[in-house]
Amino acid sequence: MAFRALAARCRRSSCDRRPARDERRHGASERCAAKLRLAMALALATLSVACGPAPLDDADASTPAVDAGAPDAGPPRAIFEVPRTGDEPLLDLPWPSDLRRTSEGTIDVRTFPNPRGNRLVQRYVDAATARLRGFGTNGAIYFRFSRAIDPASLPVSPEASVREDASVFVVDLDPESDTYLERHPMVVVANERATIFWPASSIALRPVHGIPLAGGRRYAAVVTRRVRATTGETLARDTDLEAMIAGGGDATIETARATYQPALDALAEAGIATDDVLSLAVFTTHDPVAELALFRDWMHAEYPAPTPRDATWMRVDRASYTELRGTYGPVPIFQEGELPYASQGGAMEPGADGEPVVHGEYDARFALTVPLGEMPESGYPLVLYAHGTGGDYRSFIDDGTGTRLAAAGIATMGIDQIHHGARNPTGGSPEILFFNIQNPDAARDNNRQSALDIVQQARVVPGLVVPMRVADRAGREIRFDPERVFFFGHSQGGLVGPVYLGIDDGVSAAVISAGSAVLAYALLEKEEPISIPDVVRVALQLPGVSVQDAFESEHFGFEHPVITLVQSWIDASDGSNFGHLAFASPRPGFAPKSVLSTEGLMDEFSPPGSIEALATSMRVPQVEPVARSIPAHRLLGIAAVSGAVSANVAGGQATAGLLQYPSEGHFAVFDDTSAQARIRGFLESAAAGAPAIPAP
Repeated sequence: MAFRALAARCRRSSCDRRPARDERRHGASERCAAKLRLAMALALATLSVACGPAPLDDADASTPAVDAGAPDAGPPRAIFEVPRTGDEPLLDLPWPSDLRRTSEGTIDVRTFPNPRGNRLVQRYVDAATARLRGFGTNGAIYFRFSRAIDPASLPVSPEASVREDASVFVVDLDPESDTYLERHPMVVVANERATIFWPASSIALRPVHGIPLAGGRRYAAVVTRRVRATTGETLARDTDLEAMIAGGGDATIETARATYQPALDALAEAGIATDDVLSLAVFTTHDPVAELALFRDWMHAEYPAPTPRDATWMRVDRASYTELRGTYGPVPIFQEGELPYASQGGAMEPGADGEPVVHGEYDARFALTVPLGEMPESGYPLVLYAHGTGGDYRSFIDDGTGTRLAAAGIATMGIDQIHHGARNPTGGSPEILFFNIQNPDAARDNNRQSALDIVQQARVVPGLVVPMRVADRAGREIRFDPERVFFFGHSQGGLVGPVYLGIDDGVSAAVISAGSAVLAYALLEKEEPISIPDVVRVALQLPGVSVQDAFESEHFGFEHPVITLVQSWIDASDGSNFGHLAFASPRPGFAPKSVLSTEGLMDEFSPPGSIEALATSMRVPQVEPVARSIPAHRLLGIAAVSGAVSANVAGGQATAGLLQYPSEGHFAVFDDTSAQARIRGFLESAAAGAPAIPAP
């Protein structure tokens, strides 16, 4: 059985891996056992929702993977078939398309290629059709042909995709945008043969990771006559597109013309002759930020700020700081249903009146480390700490962050992330519950709820006063300066951090450790705490004797249709869509925030590509020495910086930099003393009013 192979692989990878320093106390055998339990639980969970003709095993390697359809036998053409019955294959019309809408205005992906009836894929099809009001900002765009396409006739790089002579390109059609008629950099790939999910003779265009399409924006993806078939035959327009352009056709074509003709007119304005257009897709992206920003703004306007529960205060005196514990509330729960949302529930959406719906409340458990030095008149500066998966409200104490910052005169505060501590009533695996791929609602909205939890955490600061009876500070209360509040997120905390920074102004500077963006990286490359590619293979029941064999056979890469489906759904909680709001283009009325990001190039929890995608989306420059360059930075004109870094972004209003650690992994900020010193210096300077990243 596939999950046995998965479990065996996890046993090998976990036992052989050198444990990170903050894991060693658990012991190798305990970590191996925990990973094995997690691997088996994930495998069983995915098998319980996936459907196939038989359990997947090595015998499936001989199963023909051509379910998505054989090559078209018609004349050489770019397939463009306007839907008439509603049950036509999704990709027979270039997709996405604004023609593919339900009567309620959501996108219609009901005919997504799922020939084997995989129930997990169907859940994402159903979720997207029910709730998405626009197409993804990170997903791929697909064109089909009746002949295989010569890759040499396609743009060879994202830079080539924006040149005037590009044979395939994507252009902004929104006349109100500042990038109207500009081309968006894309990666273009050709797929010759059919697989389970890919149709034969197709091409896919996807945005460069970290440079997503804009939200709520109309685009055209254009294939010109410069695209060639591998046979050398000349490709023609399909009859539906020809009729649409010529002004003829039936009522269905007439309706489609209302969508496509304005795009053709705009292309002509940009110098693209209609005669040169072989095929095109016209679509509108959804706005992945708007709904969460609405919830945040509603909280500030309508929901009470939390206060500490007086009876819960507890003090523990430590050698170099004072530890305080307690609870505060209320904290709103916007996800519907009951924790842990294992197979249902977890959706977060406005009510019929467009306003957020509060489905419950809870009191948050917190810990504080307070410096022993004299409190400033305005109160201590405070760091809000978001821990990684498997941690708790005291993780910042266990990993030494609280101690180091207390020595710099900075207090630190941690809370339990969702599905941790008291917020995990069933005691299930936080890894499975937070990254809950079997429940699309929870998979997306767990992270959005987490961002709003931090909004409420920041709102507690002005009223966070430690009473004299607890403080034991010569008759004085302990207070914290609401003008000097910062954020530190690691791993899962680094996942939610950029989303929070994008929607709220409760902090002015942030440290993002092993923070990632673009979910596709996790599906393809995440190897810790278990191998997610193994889980994906099980979930999709891909034939093959190994993950590598299965992925190669299915052509399962960043442009795969299933990855586009899932990524488009997750976009509303993916940091890639929120990153630019930190300092590059903040929300109206928000000041730019300073950001220090870190990347361990040996990271198997957050693949380096995903960390770099986040840095790109935030426009965070690399700090020299650069161990691995980020090609997307060249596209954006982001140059590396050196030495002590300060006031280098947002017109001098903020500081930002990405530090790379080539010999470190996921826990670089806890294992590398230089990283610790630079983070301390960054937050210390932020507390002094002039954030700077110290030189090494």
